[in-house]
Amino acid sequence: MNQALFSRTNSVLLAALAAVTFAGYALIPADMSLPIHWGPNGEPDTFWPRNAALLMAPAMVMVLSLLFTLVGRRVDQSQIASSKHAFATVIPAMTGLALAIQSAIVLIGLGYPDQMVRVITIAIAVMLILLGNVMPKTQPNTLSGVRLPWIMNDPALWRATQRLTGLLFVAGGTLLLLCAVLVKEPVWLFIALLAAVLTPIAIGSLYSYRLAHRS
Repeated sequence: MNQALFSRTNSVLLAALAAVTFAGYALIPADMSLPIHWGPNGEPDTFWPRNAALLMAPAMVMVLSLLFTLVGRRVDQSQIASSKHAFATVIPAMTGLALAIQSAIVLIGLGYPDQMVRVITIAIAVMLILLGNVMPKTQPNTLSGVRLPWIMNDPALWRATQRLTGLLFVAGGTLLLLCAVLVKEPVWLFIALLAAVLTPIAIGSLYSYRLAHRS
């Protein structure tokens, strides 16, 4: 897990996040309030002072990095090895999400149109595509993938479940990217995002259950 935290990709994303944050402090007036939360309608509903708002994304990354470090130290190394491909993707993806959010906030502070819902939709779509591609590479573990009681001790069923769910994540992420480009109403983007995340999990879980309990 530490390899993922200190990988070249994650290090570059962290450096970019730091650069965008410093640019925000340098370019946005100190007395300005910035949005830090958006409703399903795409409208910001919570504002913080500039200094606090620009710390939100870096703080999120720091907390997640600390959490991953603690998990890496406390969990059996065999579990980490079985899910290394997933963490090698998820950790940089989370940093990339924080970078996308921070960049959008800075642009809002500089007077550009608020496109946060669209930015988050695109970022999560990319995450789903990346995650879907690595899910079939994971082995049975308690940390990543679709983890259901009836597949944990059946490697073949595990692989089949992760393969189908991963494929659906890739399809959902691709459709979500199209929605981010074509759909104008933020509420429909929010619905599309939920569907892209939840539908593959639901279908993958039902598929694995039927395979496990077929006569």
